[in-house]
Amino acid sequence: MKAVWGLLSLVVVLAVVGVLAQKSWRSSQESLARQTRSLPAGHNQASEAANVRDQSQQIQQQYRQQLESAINAPRPMPDAQ
Repeated sequence: MKAVWGLLSLVVVLAVVGVLAQKSWRSSQESLARQTRSLPAGHNQASEAANVRDQSQQIQQQYRQQLESAINAPRPMPDAQ
């Protein structure tokens, strides 16, 4: 009997999570649709994508430089006692 209640409660929890995920997905899709419709007629999405790509490459380059400087930094030697 205990296993039946456990299984039943698991099914109920999964159903609730499914409903909440579906509502979240729909609201995000509706929000995206509203944003797309509100773009001005002359809005160039290609230039926006290029800006995002440039920013991403710049962040990657900064990360590489910081990682290389951290790897190549000399480690302090412990004092011999």
